[in-house]
Amino acid sequence: MQDEMKELNDYINNLENCKLPDYKDLPQISLYMEQIVGYVNEVTQKILNSEKDNITPFMVNNYVKAKIIEPPKLKKYDKNHIGYLICISLLKNVVSMTDLATLIELDKLYTNDKQKLYNQFKDIHDDVMKNQAHRVKVRLDAIKRSSKYNKNKREDESLNLAYIALRMYVESESSKIVADMIMEKLAETYLSNDLNKENRKEKKFENKKIATTAKKIKIVKNKKKEN
Repeated sequence: MQDEMKELNDYINNLENCKLPDYKDLPQISLYMEQIVGYVNEVTQKILNSEKDNITPFMVNNYVKAKIIEPPKLKKYDKNHIGYLICISLLKNVVSMTDLATLIELDKLYTNDKQKLYNQFKDIHDDVMKNQAHRVKVRLDAIKRSSKYNKNKREDESLNLAYIALRMYVESESSKIVADMIMEKLAETYLSNDLNKENRKEKKFENKKIATTAKKIKIVKNKKKEN
């Protein structure tokens, strides 16, 4: 458990100081598909602590087809595309395509300043990540102090880490419930019926995904019992 705690501490320390690039520092020249995907993944992988691609050409093409982002010009994506795709790639696991489309549609309707949404997102993201990392560090320090002289140190640390994760899941879920309700009302006003229908398809897909994952977990557990 000591190695795991060190890795977690290192990640939290990096997260506390990790910031998205300023709009002015995004690539000035337009990029081809592979270049923009590579750049966005490089930016987001540090935050997500993953070497896997967070966004792919297939996803980018779908965002264009869904009119979430504008089509590329001569197969090249400009600075505005880059900003939108960074936002989308970090939000896509918690925000539906319909809600992403609503946010970007509002941005297009009410401002000519194309960097405004990105700057808003960057400021919020940097601030939230820094505060969240600090809160987790405080809780991790408390775990270390409480388990320092505990004979069942490993079990105690594991349980307390699980409680930290559980609390964060509950906090994020309660925030998502309210955020989804806000975006649902906005989507009714600013999006077409076609995109709202697409949202219902997303929910069906999500239910199918959950069922598939449940089957996989069941198979793994059964194998463990057999061993």
